[in-house]
Amino acid sequence: MDASIKRNAKALFFITWAALILLLANFAQASQQVEFNYNGRVKHNGAPFDGTGYFKFALVSQNGQISYWSNDSTSAAGSEPSGYITSEVIDGFFNVAIGDTLIGMDPLVPTVFNEDERIYLRVWFCHDLGSSFQRLNPDRRVVNPALLGQQTFDEDITLYVDADNGDDANNGLTTDTAKQTIQAAWDVIPPLVRKSITIQVLPGVYREMLTLTGKTVVGGNTISIIGDSSDPTSVVISGADEGAPGMPVRTYGFTILQQRSVMIQGCQVAYCNTAGIMVQDQSQIEIHDVIAFQCMQGVNSGSSKITIVNFEMTEGLTGATVTRGVRSNAYSIINIYDSCFANLGEGMNFSNTHSNIFSTEIDNCGEGVVSGFSFVRFRPDQNTISNCTLGMSILQASSVMALSSSLTLTGNTTNTYKDSNVSTAGF
Repeated sequence: MDASIKRNAKALFFITWAALILLLANFAQASQQVEFNYNGRVKHNGAPFDGTGYFKFALVSQNGQISYWSNDSTSAAGSEPSGYITSEVIDGFFNVAIGDTLIGMDPLVPTVFNEDERIYLRVWFCHDLGSSFQRLNPDRRVVNPALLGQQTFDEDITLYVDADNGDDANNGLTTDTAKQTIQAAWDVIPPLVRKSITIQVLPGVYREMLTLTGKTVVGGNTISIIGDSSDPTSVVISGADEGAPGMPVRTYGFTILQQRSVMIQGCQVAYCNTAGIMVQDQSQIEIHDVIAFQCMQGVNSGSSKITIVNFEMTEGLTGATVTRGVRSNAYSIINIYDSCFANLGEGMNFSNTHSNIFSTEIDNCGEGVVSGFSFVRFRPDQNTISNCTLGMSILQASSVMALSSSLTLTGNTTNTYKDSNVSTAGF
């Protein structure tokens, strides 16, 4: 490799590690296969990498001179393995299950972790197979939480998070051993979830941009992130840093990608430049008892199914061009119950969306509801759009109906604007 490339390798490729947590679950036999999650972000030439990434992995001793395992069993004395695996990288983010034979890795067995000394994960990355693999420094310790590692996952599990008193090195199984960040709790969940898992978030301010992805939930179970439904403002996921608490520096509170069977409940998302909750890529989630405050958008959905219950957004991000309570597009399905949107540019904006709205209030917005290429149904009980410049903007092959007189338009400068190629009924 050219010397200048070596000198710049660290600048070209680096990773932000979310967590490396080993989950040793349900070991009936010593030879049973195990996996653990490895996820983070990669940049190339200073920008988040997007596309197919190529990775090599080895588990090594602390001094790096012993190889205990590698993705193809060819690593010796900490050397680079011959084979590689691929993982899609989306806006810099990737998620890999170490030991996953379904993606071409050699199996990983729990006896690897019976060594007396600490074990570290060594990683090599390449953005293009025409280039050399670069080793990512430093090696990262694999943490095996004693209690969580022994869980059989035969019963539902609760993990605790405490921003003020927690530590991400804790196992999270009690309030006294809580983790400090919600992301760390998410990352210890195994890739295959066979029982319901609750992440119980204690009161505090969590200054993190969460990425929820990489879990397959089976058997009708759920992963629930729960704060305090009686006082959502006591659990704040903030896009601002402590030194400037009113200045957004993060894009989202939650980013949910290709993830199903997740519920977010009882929190406030605040100071997010784009959206408090971003849901994309065939996700299916529920949102209950959440307040969005000083965000450009409360919820943004693309190609996903969302149920929203008791959601409130009455103050958008200061200085944003257009603020919205809900923005849904790209063939999403969205059901909204008992929610309130006020003092925004747009209460709800639907494009290529099928939506059902129940018992929801929109007040004092530039436009109450904007619909394009969408099916919108106002369903009992009563929905209200009031004191807006334009109550309803019905555009471009939309079908909008108010069933059983379930919509009241009052105090708006103009109640409705309709394109010629639309279908409306009931108001």
